[in-house]
Order: sequence, then C-alpha cells, then structure tokens
Amino acid sequence: MTASSRWSARAGNGCVFVDDSELDRVILQHQVRSGLMPYIHPLRLASGRACLTEDSPWHHPHQHGIQLAFTNVNGCDFWHYPGQKADQMVGLIQASDPQIQNNSNKASWVIQTVWKHKDGSHLLAGKQNWSLTGQDDLIFVDLDWTLRSITDVTIKEYPYGGLFIRMPFRSEYGATVINSQGLKDLDTEQQEASWVDLHMPIEHARYLGDGKVESSPLQGGIAVFDHPDNLGHPVKWRVDHQRGINPSPCIKGNVELPSGTALQLRYRLVLHGDSLTAEKL
Repeated sequence: MTASSRWSARAGNGCVFVDDSELDRVILQHQVRSGLMPYIHPLRLASGRACLTEDSPWHHPHQHGIQLAFTNVNGCDFWHYPGQKADQMVGLIQASDPQIQNNSNKASWVIQTVWKHKDGSHLLAGKQNWSLTGQDDLIFVDLDWTLRSITDVTIKEYPYGGLFIRMPFRSEYGATVINSQGLKDLDTEQQEASWVDLHMPIEHARYLGDGKVESSPLQGGIAVFDHPDNLGHPVKWRVDHQRGINPSPCIKGNVELPSGTALQLRYRLVLHGDSLTAEKL
C-alpha cells in the first residue's frame, strides 16, 4: 500500500486528524481549539499500538504532547496557558482554522497563529507546515515553522523553548537518550547536537475480554533532527529529568526579530518502535 493511500489529513471539531486507512484509526490528532495553543496528542507508531505523546503530565501540567512555544517574548510568557500562572504575564497563541493540503505522497496540513501579548498587542504571526508519511515501520513527521515579527520582538535567552516533545516517561521503566555527539541520557542536557533520539518502554493495556486486562509495556521512540539551516545549528537541547526533549534556538542567547523579519525553523521527527543505532540514525 502506498503512503498516499494509507495516510490522509482532515479537519473537524477544532482538530486536525490524520487517518491511517490500513489500521482504520486516527494515528495523529492536532488540537487547534480556540483559547489554547495548538499541540499534537495523541501520536501513534506505525503499528497503531503505542501512543508516543503525553498530555499534561502531573510533573509538567503545562506541557502537551508536541507543542511550539517560548517562555519570554517581549516579556510575555507563551509556555503556559492564560490562568495557569497567576503571578506571570501570560500571552495567548491563537490559531486560525487549519488548512488541509494532502498531496500525492503524504498527509499535509497548515496551521497559522497569532501570538498575542497579555496587553492585547500582536507580536508574531506564525505558520506551521506539517506533513506525515512513512516507510516500512517508521513514520516521518516534518515541520517547517516560520515566525514573522509584527513589531520588534525579542525572544529572551532561556534553558528551553521552541519545539518541545513530551513522551509518556515512567521512572520505573526508564528511558534512553542518545545524541549525534555520542552523549547519553542527562549528559545530553544543554549540549549541542544535530539530532537527539529518545526511546522508552510505554505503558500499554490489552483487553482480553470478560473484564480481563493484560498490561505490558511496548517500545517506542522519537528521533528529532535539527535542520542544518536552522538558527544556531547545531542547536543546544533541553533534556529534562522526565525526558522531555527540545531543540531550542534560545539557549545560546536572545533571538532578535526586528519588525517584518522572520525566523524559519525546520525539523524532522522519526517515530520508531525498535531502538535505532546511532549509525542508522
């Protein structure tokens, strides 16, 4: 079955859904609801069994699967939702209706956003071009993300910010992180790399009938590649204690965007079940 006949995107109920015709189920759901920053959850492996993302975990309730945000843009926090931090100036990333652009070999969709300061002023116009395709047991999710400044904008230096991935880490199972420089686990935190791969056991319940449930972890991972043309490449990465990963353009310093200029960032996410060697990556 060709990739074009297997995966297709559609919009509805404030979401983008990517359907997998081979599995007859949704493999990706992109939340694009009013009043919330857009984010992806759930996101599944090609087998359809393991969900690779987690929404609002207890240790980081403000994080949602795969999200695009910064902590300080002209003094305003876009990492949280309005109301989550009563003592902080929190802005809103407002999305318009998604545009579906499926083509001959991939599911594709576009989400446009406006970054609104708490005072009501508009700071950035964002455009997220997403696509999904696959080969064998791998799925490729590509992002071409542009932020164009509406006024003079400063994205302040911070230990994280940008494309952030939250997988369902459990301390009792652990996880493995490797990067392009040969570093592992928490040694990858705040280090430069062209790519980072995160792989872990993922809780999975299988219903056997008659009220019986079998629970055993499945294996799953996401490798994230920073495009060579991205700002500051090879970028420094956030890798936190619960293994949230983030190629962040603001770790090395402020990002200055004079009015009318643009920041373009491109990434590839490779979803895999079995662990991948550094050589294969």
